[in-house]
Amino acid sequence: MQRANITASPGSERVTARRPGGTLWLLRATATLHGLMVVAQPILAGVYLSGQFDALEPHSVNATLISTVSMVQLAASVLYAWPGGGRLWPAVFSLALFLAEGMQIGMGYTGNLAVHIPLGVSVVTAQIVFVVWVLRGGARRPRRRLLRPTAEPTPARITQSR
Repeated sequence: MQRANITASPGSERVTARRPGGTLWLLRATATLHGLMVVAQPILAGVYLSGQFDALEPHSVNATLISTVSMVQLAASVLYAWPGGGRLWPAVFSLALFLAEGMQIGMGYTGNLAVHIPLGVSVVTAQIVFVVWVLRGGARRPRRRLLRPTAEPTPARITQSR
């Protein structure tokens, strides 16, 4: 039985990507603040639904603040990915969450509770899971390892062993 072993080009070296540092702490701070504010929303809605109709105003104000903090989280996640060297998916996640929260606010103001409530549960759940991830050690890992040619690139050699 023959096997093919593929080796890297002789003129390449393994280069590790830079680990996120300060940008990770910025993302952690904004994601945690965002998470706390998002968790407060159903509490404020519950107070309103229990008969304290004045609680609708803080629910509305908090929604506007959440939208602002969501934009800050998006900016922090972009900085975390570039130039911070972190993964790219948190930026995509933060953009999707920002759009979902905008839709959530719109559904709340129009009174479309059939969309507003399940979307709110999804937003809270997604943000809590994101906060847990960003606070764990996996968020410190760099995006990926790269191979960078040190000399003129040559094709990979394929050797056959028996």
